[in-house]
Amino acid sequence: MDEPGPALRLLKRRLKQRICSSELRALPASPGRAEGPKIDWPGYPSASHVAAPKQGAGTLRPHPGSSQSLQLPSKDLEAEDDSTKLERPAKEHQELGGEAALSFVLLPAAPALWKLEGKRVLLFRPGSTLEPRSYDLHGGAMEVSPTGGPFTVVDRLLPMMRHAVLQAQSLCIWLHGRRGSGKSRLMWGSLQDTRLEHPGVAQVLADGLFHTLKELELLPIREGDDKVLVTLQFLKFGVETELCGDCLVGPDFDPHLKPREALLGNGFFMDGAPEREVRQLSELQLALQRGVDRLRQVGTFQSGTCRKEDAMAHGLCTFRIRRRVGSEVHTSTIHLLDLVGAQMSADAKTKKRTSQEDRTLKAMLRVVDALAEDPEYKFRDGHTAPRHIPHRDSKVTRLLRPCLGGSGRSVLLSFAEGHDAILAELELATRHEGMTSDGVQSCIFDRESKMKEIEDEVAALCRKLGIVQPQDMQLTMDASNEEVRLAELLQLRRRVLNFEDWRQIRQGGLSFHKKRNEGDKQTAAGRKSEAS
Repeated sequence: MDEPGPALRLLKRRLKQRICSSELRALPASPGRAEGPKIDWPGYPSASHVAAPKQGAGTLRPHPGSSQSLQLPSKDLEAEDDSTKLERPAKEHQELGGEAALSFVLLPAAPALWKLEGKRVLLFRPGSTLEPRSYDLHGGAMEVSPTGGPFTVVDRLLPMMRHAVLQAQSLCIWLHGRRGSGKSRLMWGSLQDTRLEHPGVAQVLADGLFHTLKELELLPIREGDDKVLVTLQFLKFGVETELCGDCLVGPDFDPHLKPREALLGNGFFMDGAPEREVRQLSELQLALQRGVDRLRQVGTFQSGTCRKEDAMAHGLCTFRIRRRVGSEVHTSTIHLLDLVGAQMSADAKTKKRTSQEDRTLKAMLRVVDALAEDPEYKFRDGHTAPRHIPHRDSKVTRLLRPCLGGSGRSVLLSFAEGHDAILAELELATRHEGMTSDGVQSCIFDRESKMKEIEDEVAALCRKLGIVQPQDMQLTMDASNEEVRLAELLQLRRRVLNFEDWRQIRQGGLSFHKKRNEGDKQTAAGRKSEAS
């Protein structure tokens, strides 16, 4: 049979498209949608519908104040009575919606590309008559300018930070977008702002943090204060090597810094990078500026007999507030993550653009994708199994595990410019808000009650087994279940005694100055040898 001509091939192609379009209209509704197929096909009549968040633990509910923007409290905090101070956190939590994940998409001024209708974002394709794609976000979208300050964004973030401090919760604010979109300028401030005339989100949140502590009547913080402990940790993670470095010590990476699991299963911590205690706002601002300067410098590391460089690095700044309320310790954690955007590089031979390997960025996206799916993975034969969440794929996802599917809250600030980039960021924002979690919970640790429970159970087992000194007990291969449980309780008692010891935390921070001086000397010596 002869090959069909160009006109016949064009007619077959158009008939095939029309048949596919009619088949799409006849598809049944999927479980995650009100109607239409699961995928938003171009030209589909009901493309305005997006996948609804899954129900269950940590489910996302419609924002009760979707038509109103969050504003900073205007009344004087010192003039309020105690009853008003106790009622306001619950009211702010109701205004925030109680969601475990919120997404804010920062878009350029381009009326031909997108349109905002309340919390709904309509995305148009230039030069096309297809219906616009629609995305409903609990956080929403906002228009930003290249020279604008972060105050429009901070108006949304300050109430969340304040609520996390008052309710002893974990909060993670992370930025995503392509390189050169202004993420670092928004988070840390501009390079030329030596006097911080236009500070970044980190500096404004630090000021709001001490304002909240003043409201709680915890200021001034004295040396060795037993009521409150405020610490700062500033880490950097190499894009190519994923090595970790302490920005408060120096700009270089330290291969000995590795994540370890906490004693009582409260997430992970970076072993070898102590937290630094800060007692004044000026001290915190100075430490932040020093950490930002070290983050922007090129980091080096020892590889064999030579030193190598990792030019780009992700920045993770952590504020941790511990305060005693009676016999309980309320811990609030604020994470600020500045992710380096994906960079496309072209191969000299094939001229094909390939993405540079960035394990941290890819691990964050894999965690979001996994949490946005059904928690139960369904096999072909019908049985189900819990879905694996790849938190251990990178150091950053381990440290942020409580906020990614745990008991904390995650806030995404997404930057985009151009149709394809805006489309990708809106899809990421939708998946981020659809993540399942354990629900936002408070982090409260009561050492006395925990020790009392352990001592009562240890005493009961000792009477039952006839043991006078349980610490001298030796387990054998034929040990009973009661003896194994007793050994577990003794180990748990040691962990509870060493958990959240403020004296050890302060001692680790005191070694900061010595490590910083040694790091400065090593950096100067290394750069001098490279220059020679």
